[in-house]
Amino acid sequence: MHLLSSEQKPPAAAHRLPLHELRGVRFRYPDGKEALKGVSLTIRQGDRVALVGRNGSGKTTLVKQLNGLLKPTAGMVLYKGEPLEGGNLREIRLRVGVMFQDPDDQLFCNTLYEDVAFGPMNQGLPRDLVDQRVREAIANAGLSHLMYKPAHLMSVGQKKRAAFAAVMAMRPEMLILDEPSANLDPRQERLFKQMLEGYDGTLVCINHDLLFLYGLCDRAVVLADGAVHHDFSFDDLISHPDSLREHGLDFTFRFACCGQAHPHGGGSAGSKNALPCAAAAARNPLILLEQYSFRYPDGTKALDGVDLAIDPLDTVALIGENGAGKSTLASILLGLNIGSGRYLYDGEQMDNQARRHLWRRMGIVFQDSSDQLFCPTCREEVAFGPRQLGLRGADLDARVAEALELVDLSGYGERVPLNLSGGERKRLAIAAALAMRPEVLILDEPTAGLDPRSEERLLDILEQLEVTMILISHDLFFVQRLCRRAVVMHRGRVIRDYLTEDFLCDDHLESMNELDFTYKNICTDEIKALQGG
Repeated sequence: MHLLSSEQKPPAAAHRLPLHELRGVRFRYPDGKEALKGVSLTIRQGDRVALVGRNGSGKTTLVKQLNGLLKPTAGMVLYKGEPLEGGNLREIRLRVGVMFQDPDDQLFCNTLYEDVAFGPMNQGLPRDLVDQRVREAIANAGLSHLMYKPAHLMSVGQKKRAAFAAVMAMRPEMLILDEPSANLDPRQERLFKQMLEGYDGTLVCINHDLLFLYGLCDRAVVLADGAVHHDFSFDDLISHPDSLREHGLDFTFRFACCGQAHPHGGGSAGSKNALPCAAAAARNPLILLEQYSFRYPDGTKALDGVDLAIDPLDTVALIGENGAGKSTLASILLGLNIGSGRYLYDGEQMDNQARRHLWRRMGIVFQDSSDQLFCPTCREEVAFGPRQLGLRGADLDARVAEALELVDLSGYGERVPLNLSGGERKRLAIAAALAMRPEVLILDEPTAGLDPRSEERLLDILEQLEVTMILISHDLFFVQRLCRRAVVMHRGRVIRDYLTEDFLCDDHLESMNELDFTYKNICTDEIKALQGG
């Protein structure tokens, strides 16, 4: 990675050469969706661009034009003044690093070491330099202990860091990052941002987390319905609340309720959902795990003697660093994996036979929503579960329409799920889970990839559900608003289990590297001041 010293300053934009030029670029997907509508844009050497907008506005499609993965339906893309084709296209693959929204799209080797070495080897570097680059990039990503592990056995957050290491090992002159902070724990997000702050090349970053982008990017390009709607400084963007609201980027709803009690999260005595203290033993828990452990086939111990009790209609947050075992625990509860120990659901022992029926009573939204989307249309995706329950005809149609409307996807029935944006796929997965009307709803990083307007809409939806909820999230705002209990995991163990309000006041946990949100609080205060609030 190229580092920028305190004495170095990038030249003024007017004196920097254009790196990319888009001239009237249009793009239409095979299903007829026009994703880009006459985009004209210049990105100069040394620019640090935040590419923002609602889910589905065309951001990911646009960056795929920049690296030649998609060819415009109309218009032209230039790289260093030449059309992006032939030798110029081959050059860009070696000089422009791209980190995709879904890390599985770029991790395909037998080990992490090989994945990270793939790029430098294709650059023709000598073996000893490749080895040096690989080890340095993996160490910077905090994954040295997983150097020889295959990516498909890592958590999604670990895959994110692995993909970043693979990109940075190439020392690219330009970085294109699509939702880089999604699914990262606070410590890794902070370290990730610090590395990007020291990168002196050209940066284009898609992210809905404006707190992450603040101080990292100095230019904001706002897409709306496939076209560039604004192109101005980042400070201008965040200092105009009207523009933020217009483009679904207004995150100030997160400021409005600080300190307020919530029926689920507050645990106040007057709440109809108030439940006994988390430390109290539940008499008739809906879910009960006792000394439960699990190992993956490669020998990795993912759960180690977990004890957990969840009452009916309880709302529980599972919190911890990437790789702590949270998603593995969710897979156990769903019956997708089975380990050793005792697991009771509604008083019944979940043996191999019984766990096969859990799908009728529990729903999940996976951390990577692409893992659960497999139908040719959105309507069929949402209808699949209710159809297995026996719904047909008008009842099925009504259930599907209701679920799509809940997540702001009305009118998407005939769209192809895998042609949707990452945020839209997330909302579709949520709709598919809600259409089943489950007793227990497990949400694994549900806000990852969502624009602020969609986050606020999702919060409204979840607050109204009468369901036992298990939320896996690094987003403490959602945890505070939605969950009565906070269960903290670390290296496969439950190390804390207490009321959310007590968790938020625990100075020891706030100071833990894995749960350190300090830099976000600083950014929040600075943005409030910039907006005059």
